[in-house]
Amino acid sequence: MEEFEARDRNSWKRITGPVLFLPCRVAQLREEMLIRNYTAYIVPINGEQDGYTMEAEKRLGFLTGYTGSAGMVVVTRGQQALWTDGRYFLQAEEELDCDWLLMKEGQEGVPEVMDWLKAVMAKGEKVAADPKLVASDTWKKYDKELRESGVSLVTEEINLVDLVWSAEERPPYPNDTIYIHELDFAGKRWEDKVKEVREDMVKQGADRLIVTSPDEVAWLLNLRGNDVTYTPVFRGYAIVDRKGVELFVPENKITPAVDLHLNVNQCSQQECVTITAYTAILNRLRALKLVNDVKKVMLARKWSYSDGASYAIYSAVPEDKRLVAVSPVLLMKARKNPTEVQGMKAAHVRDGVAVCAFLSFMEREVMAGNAWDEIEAATKLHNLRQDQRNFMGISFETISAFGPNGAVIHYRPRPESKLHITANSLYLVDSGGQYKDGTTDVTRTLHYGTPTPLQVEAYTRVLMGAVDLATLVFPEGTGDTDVDILARRPLYEVGLDYRHGTGHGIGHFLSIHEAPTQVRIYSDEEHELELGQFFSDEPGYYHDNEWGIRLETILTVVPRETKYKFDKQMLGFEAVTLVPFEAKLINMTLLSDMQVRPWRGAEGRGKPYTCEWVNAYHQRVRAVVGPELRAQALGQAYDWMRTKTEPLDCSIHGRKPQGHHVTATAAATTTRQGHF
Repeated sequence: MEEFEARDRNSWKRITGPVLFLPCRVAQLREEMLIRNYTAYIVPINGEQDGYTMEAEKRLGFLTGYTGSAGMVVVTRGQQALWTDGRYFLQAEEELDCDWLLMKEGQEGVPEVMDWLKAVMAKGEKVAADPKLVASDTWKKYDKELRESGVSLVTEEINLVDLVWSAEERPPYPNDTIYIHELDFAGKRWEDKVKEVREDMVKQGADRLIVTSPDEVAWLLNLRGNDVTYTPVFRGYAIVDRKGVELFVPENKITPAVDLHLNVNQCSQQECVTITAYTAILNRLRALKLVNDVKKVMLARKWSYSDGASYAIYSAVPEDKRLVAVSPVLLMKARKNPTEVQGMKAAHVRDGVAVCAFLSFMEREVMAGNAWDEIEAATKLHNLRQDQRNFMGISFETISAFGPNGAVIHYRPRPESKLHITANSLYLVDSGGQYKDGTTDVTRTLHYGTPTPLQVEAYTRVLMGAVDLATLVFPEGTGDTDVDILARRPLYEVGLDYRHGTGHGIGHFLSIHEAPTQVRIYSDEEHELELGQFFSDEPGYYHDNEWGIRLETILTVVPRETKYKFDKQMLGFEAVTLVPFEAKLINMTLLSDMQVRPWRGAEGRGKPYTCEWVNAYHQRVRAVVGPELRAQALGQAYDWMRTKTEPLDCSIHGRKPQGHHVTATAAATTTRQGHF
């Protein structure tokens, strides 16, 4: 232990403060550990099914007070530690109660979870975890590392946090019924999807496929639910065999309409689904050892955002019958069919209407001196989205962040933290909607007064990176990790960066973070960019304790025609988010100095390509969102949109924004002085 405590305290921080009620919960957990002779207990942040966490499964938050979406807790007999990544460093410092060790992943001197456990545990001691909450790949990795040090990782099927989380405090599981995602939106019958999945199973030699991720179950069967906040999925497993599908769901979830949709008990002449109790899944898998004609059972491996099968599911399948692979449903779902593609684009148009109406409203209100706080603004945006056709709810809790709150990457406004939005700093709003025909996610950063030179340069560089990625042309087979550096390049040039990925896949009326696409330069896993995929392009920069900038636009992968042909189809991206950027935050001189493409032909010669792209993008906003704003009688929003989409001067001389121009050299000097 002393070995680690001598390291960088900024990376590994002990949170101290007044003793509230949370340490009592940890003390109760330790009592349960002592009864079972466990030296340590692992509490993951995720729920039972592939990282989807319902309110009743937020055990880590109950134990710690931390509300971020990434993290892991380890409690030993004398200490408690939380690991999280750079998106949540500031948030964790604010939310953790007393005497927690905050482990800032990726920072110098911070041990990984298993390294820390090996350092604080003695040979022969035991660490326990609930196997339903840990991915099989992760469990096996942990088990191997600990065994090498003589420490045992044991399965504890009774979750110890549940023993100290009283029924009065713990939210119940939702009892909402499942509903049908109509064919007009889904674009393909569930029976046809199952047929395609079976074809893949046959190729891989599998007799059964266990579908463990809620979004895969929902997509495969054209169903949706309300069990997970902001994501229209439900608790459920599915087993696909060579003849039928068995769906494991809690009782009272299936309505007569869903029963008819799934052809339940009508298997004689058509594809059908059998309904089984949710809790029966493990026993059904264990019974496979007695089924001689089942040779191989396909289990999902960890891939991108999908954790794959839990260790509980994995270990229930007889060892000689396991076939671990990337789920075929995951890959099919990510490649949107033509109906889904058109639906995603249509949903983004209506979403653009709502966001333009909101940004127009906020600018008028703030400039008029009216008081709006972050929560009131988020509520206003939600109400404007509600007015749009096919709206089913927001896709995640809105990040409405003014000034210093914008520096917290995944900030969520709370009564105790909310700030009023004024003309004195930047306002960052990251939000999205769930529509029957698509899911949206958009971030824009505004300033209602006079931005500082540093804010203008940072915004401009973030925009340049976003456009560099959006304009890429690349061959089939290119991976998502290969392209991230484009978005970071303008920031790298002056020594800046951001502590999050540049892009994530996005589902079709499903998850806001959909596998497999992860544009992350630091990832050790690569996923091919394919036609029909949708993902976010969202570089940013965060000035600790002062302000944050992020620009997020959803792109889709499309074919590109090129002058010459080699041996592969060339691909590119098309922006589907349609919301203007903020001209007053763009330093045209910086664009002109750095982004001239003389080889683009007479029309583009001598002009910065970011400027050209932004102008073309703004013309699309006018042409596509403009008519919808007028059709909905949103005249003020229409006028605002027209003003914000006025063409920028793309001459190489450019124009200077408000404030003074900051050169790359000056910015680098400022960074060395610690001001950036």
